Amino acid sequence: MLLAVDAYFEAVGQNVEGKLTASAVNAQGQAAALALGAVNPITRAAVPAGTAKLKLSNDSDFNLYYSWAEQGFERNVPATAVNKGLEIFHEVLDAKGNPVTKVKLGEEVTVRVRVRSLERANISDVALVDVLPGGLEPVLNAVGDDDDANADAPIWKKRLGGGGSWKVQYADIREDRVVFYGAVNKDLLEVTYKARATNVGDYVVPAAYGEAMYDRRVFSRSAGARFQVTGN
Repeated sequence: MLLAVDAYFEAVGQNVEGKLTASAVNAQGQAAALALGAVNPITRAAVPAGTAKLKLSNDSDFNLYYSWAEQGFERNVPATAVNKGLEIFHEVLDAKGNPVTKVKLGEEVTVRVRVRSLERANISDVALVDVLPGGLEPVLNAVGDDDDANADAPIWKKRLGGGGSWKVQYADIREDRVVFYGAVNKDLLEVTYKARATNVGDYVVPAAYGEAMYDRRVFSRSAGARFQVTGN
């Protein structure tokens, strides 16, 4: 099999070289050729900002497969949510359970994320990325060998704590975000965890984002906001 793959790579390089062309077309219909490197058997090209269409041409004897990847960050905070078969709500709550947009340095708050399916009765595999504003960090519990109260709980559950009705299968805890994995149905499910204000400032609250891992047509993005951490 390895010899066959190696032979295919060599054949593609010989047959396709100089026979592929690609052009980026802007909103005014003006086309500009994209510089394609050597094809062995994959070539890449950066697409200019403002591109409305791509024109691909293949004069070789091999089939042409292509993909488009976009990366980066939005320049402005999204003012509205986007729901495509999925809906997400993100809130920061004070000790009384009220939503807040301003806390004091060192204060502990509860982050509440709620999610539900809008169309399907059940979505078995959903990944939900909850990014915290710059002034908040997750509060993690110390985990010891003598923790008998939750002896059967996974390590991530012991560290994150929290609660809620969403039966999360796994949570990837990082310094600036928590990534949840689990099944979602039409009930409004929620998960909560603690965070602490660690830096004074006026911060952007990034939109929480989730999608069905095996059907990327199903996704949701909550609306962005702003969050303040003041001095004592």
